[in-house]
Amino acid sequence: MDLRNLNLAELDKNLSEEERREWNSIYASYRAGSLLTGTVSGMETRTVDVKNEETGEYEEKIFRYLVVIDYRVKVIIPQDEMWYEKGDIPYHVMRSMGGAKIDYVITDIDREGDFCIASRSQALRIRRHSFLKLTPRVGKRIKCDILAVGQWHLLCTVGGFDITLAARDVSYAAIPDLREKYHAGESKEALIRYYEPENMRLGISIKRAQPHPFDGADLRHPIESRRASVIMGKFAGGVYCKLEEELDCLCGYSAEQCDADFHIGDKVIIVITKYSYERRLIYGKILARW
Repeated sequence: MDLRNLNLAELDKNLSEEERREWNSIYASYRAGSLLTGTVSGMETRTVDVKNEETGEYEEKIFRYLVVIDYRVKVIIPQDEMWYEKGDIPYHVMRSMGGAKIDYVITDIDREGDFCIASRSQALRIRRHSFLKLTPRVGKRIKCDILAVGQWHLLCTVGGFDITLAARDVSYAAIPDLREKYHAGESKEALIRYYEPENMRLGISIKRAQPHPFDGADLRHPIESRRASVIMGKFAGGVYCKLEEELDCLCGYSAEQCDADFHIGDKVIIVITKYSYERRLIYGKILARW
């Protein structure tokens, strides 16, 4: 809609101060292509009949979009305007983005309907252009914003790059379900791992921004010491037991114990048996429940 055809003074005359602030920000973004930042309220899906230009038949088409409501105005961001490139990330990720903070640019306004359309793709291009004015330096600390979290992966954004991180890039410890600890809308400090300008790829690590919890662990938990712990995960016959935040001990069972009798979340007593300084791993044995 062309704002020049509207009498904005008439439409806006009864707005409250907060409503006026919201609409002024929308007008500015629409006219100048400037960024707005908001919190995702959720995803909506609408099915409409669209005429196929080749066959002349009407076909059902599904439209998916995110909704952002800063104060009173509903802003929708269509799926095709969500990512840097169309189809970069599966649409089902959008369902997990409630609460995420995202940038967008207003592309269309229905002033009389209190409704706007926006593009996150344009916002990502603006962010990336600004971010790459200085070549990303490996080892530099940066802030990343979490967009969505799954059981074993999370999606975050930094400098116009949307990056999927596996659990091994998020935490030193074994986490059975990342959704229990990380949430959309949170900001975390991260470390740049690599930047490939020819492929426009940026790699980061959240866990490497923190000191390695293995450092000094042999003083805090000497060999043959017993510790109260919680089973955090299982892998290839081994059991990951939590010693501290971000620090696990890889344990085995005693001869009389059976794997089926122990479950994630069980509280156990373990004994520290060995340190691998090369692999930065702590080994132990489960003695009993507690």
